[in-house]
Amino acid sequence: MRPLRPGPPAGAPGLQPERTRLAWNRTALGVLANGALLSVREIGAAGPTVAMVPVTMAMLIALVTVAVGRHRATVLRRSPLPARVAPVVSVPVVGWSVVALALVTGIVLL
Repeated sequence: MRPLRPGPPAGAPGLQPERTRLAWNRTALGVLANGALLSVREIGAAGPTVAMVPVTMAMLIALVTVAVGRHRATVLRRSPLPARVAPVVSVPVVGWSVVALALVTGIVLL
């Protein structure tokens, strides 16, 4: 019979901070891909067009998403965890920003 391996020490964050950071980075990458596709579509335009609005929005949302992801990962690495861990403001702000970006992108593409 093999001896049981000791588990992580009590209060250790495990891989949750890393998974959180990676999830926020994937969201930022998706938003940047939206902006990149729109900007490639507009490369042949003579000057600035209305499509630059969602491209700019995508860049700003991606930056905010990366910043929020870093902050969330830092919060989850603390030991002991703070009393309030749930992101009450950041998730809805980023979520509704992505929804607004999708709507603006759809309007521009019409």
